Amino acid sequence: MKKFSILILSFLAIAAITSCDDNDSEEFNLNTNTAGEITLSPGSGAFEVTEFNGDDLAERFTWNAISLEVPVQIDYTLQMDTDMGDYSAPQVLGASTETNVAVTYETLNAAAVALGGEATVASNYKLRVVATTADPAVNPIVSNEVNIIITPFAAYPFSDLYLVGAATEAGWSNDNNNPALFRDPANENVYYYTGYFNGDEFKLLTTPGFWQPQYGERNGAVGVNDGGGSDPNSFAAPAAGYYDFVVDIDGVTNSSEGASSFSITANSTAATATTYTTVGIIGDSTPAGWGASTAMNQSSFDPHKWSLRNVTLISGEMKFRANDDWAVNWGSDTEFSGQGTQDGPNVPIAPGTYDIFFNDLDGRYILIPVQ
Repeated sequence: MKKFSILILSFLAIAAITSCDDNDSEEFNLNTNTAGEITLSPGSGAFEVTEFNGDDLAERFTWNAISLEVPVQIDYTLQMDTDMGDYSAPQVLGASTETNVAVTYETLNAAAVALGGEATVASNYKLRVVATTADPAVNPIVSNEVNIIITPFAAYPFSDLYLVGAATEAGWSNDNNNPALFRDPANENVYYYTGYFNGDEFKLLTTPGFWQPQYGERNGAVGVNDGGGSDPNSFAAPAAGYYDFVVDIDGVTNSSEGASSFSITANSTAATATTYTTVGIIGDSTPAGWGASTAMNQSSFDPHKWSLRNVTLISGEMKFRANDDWAVNWGSDTEFSGQGTQDGPNVPIAPGTYDIFFNDLDGRYILIPVQ
């Protein structure tokens, strides 16, 4: 297995480095004017995270122990930052009173993504060890640095909900281009749908083509059958028309409604809202770049709903705009889902293939990766 030997650079207490039991370690006498050396064992310092190796050991990072004149417990923290960072807000890969930390690919991935790493893009990072004691009068002892390369894997972390039922465009078919609800970018349990409903019943599915998990009404709250319980009742639109439907599935299980809630109220603005001829996506992440819009498909059931399925986007940004012009455009700064506003910021895009849904009544959008 590869090992990094990280040598301590400086300290304010009287300290000396003693060798570890590990045969690869060496003994050094250091002072504040001596620069340590890092030796990377044969092999690559590059780590590629995939869908399948998250739980695997990526590396066991090791360093030499510190020996102080007065025996005290020394706590070691392994920190990571971008190659140009100053460790003002580092990611912690692990902490130990021993002289090593085992780090999985999942831990490397989470740290890289938190530091701005993009999926499938190899980027440079650096590591260091910080040694501290419980005595605040003893300043931390900081090692020199190791440089590594990480290629993150950004798994889509969300669950999505789709409409099904006689009140909806899809009818009671669970695989009929079912419209997606729009997830709140700040709360993954809350979903919105402002649009047209027939005066009838509907439910929510998490995966088109499958009847479970299935959400509906139960005891005045939200119920679910995830395959291990009974089906909930249906939600209902009182009469044909435009409604604001909001659902919170927080804590919902087969046996409990948790903190869930829902509401369906008549919408008063849709009747006078503009009906656009076209709506499209535009930006350096889209097929036509910033030069032209890529047209979305308008729903025949609700002319304010737009979708584009199985479209490949590259890393970059995009916006939504109407009528192939900038007079009406929507943008926001949240990835995957959000609520665009007129002349709002560009939507950040991670590379991938998506189904995209947009609602011109409230500017909400959602991009769902095609699995």
